[in-house]
Amino acid sequence: MNPRLHALGAADRDSVLDYLARSPVENLFLASKVDAYGIDRRRLGKLYAFERDGQIASLLLDGGTLFVAGFDPEALPAFVTHLGPIRRCTSILGPAISVLGLFVGLAERWRGAWGSVSNVRKRQPLMLLEEAPEPPADPRVRKLTVDDYQSYLDASVSMYTDEIGSSPFKYGAGYERFVMDRLRAGEAYGIVEGGKVIFKADLGPKLRDQAQLQGVWVSPDRRGEGISVPALSGMLRLAMRDYPTISLYVNDFNTPAIRAYEKLGFVEVGALATVHY
Repeated sequence: MNPRLHALGAADRDSVLDYLARSPVENLFLASKVDAYGIDRRRLGKLYAFERDGQIASLLLDGGTLFVAGFDPEALPAFVTHLGPIRRCTSILGPAISVLGLFVGLAERWRGAWGSVSNVRKRQPLMLLEEAPEPPADPRVRKLTVDDYQSYLDASVSMYTDEIGSSPFKYGAGYERFVMDRLRAGEAYGIVEGGKVIFKADLGPKLRDQAQLQGVWVSPDRRGEGISVPALSGMLRLAMRDYPTISLYVNDFNTPAIRAYEKLGFVEVGALATVHY
């Protein structure tokens, strides 16, 4: 059977989850969404499979984030052709080799049509923690609540702007709703002093016993005080009560963060890449 690209539907949910489970840490973003929503274009986006001999060789989620699962050199040009000259996403995420191949292919095939790029993170080590961290925990860390909304929003905007280089409000009011939803879901942790969040860390995608650490931030006026490692130790100990396997991805040029994660027991298991528009 010749390789083919085709759209997936609700009946393909189990086969997609089986494929994603081959690399559960790398594919957590997509697997968590398929597990929660099924293959529903209204809530997930459009999902496509590149198949060889009737078996999935790579997947593409065409939504607000383009996510590539797996790597197949023939899948990338098929994805590029299918996506066409009109960009609908705000970012591309997935294993580094696939994301960079897709990004270059889109830029060459649809020259200039996809608009300007905010930044390209070519290699982001994917790290995994499966045991409670050894460093002593900062006892001030707690789950943040809706009462912490304004300060947590300020911290989240600061973190996003530092990381991406642009304001999250360029997408409209959706970011404020996203921040509130994260608080209501109990996914935000932090240290609050005098009504101000001075440290925060969040849980992103979650599936069964696994969750992804995101949004780690220390207030600029408190950096250099050694807050991050004990604060993360406290946060991770709390989170691992529900999710004993925690992963994260970090920019490869952020050496201080990588060293801090290593102190906490994280080990590198792969590499992702992200393109932000």
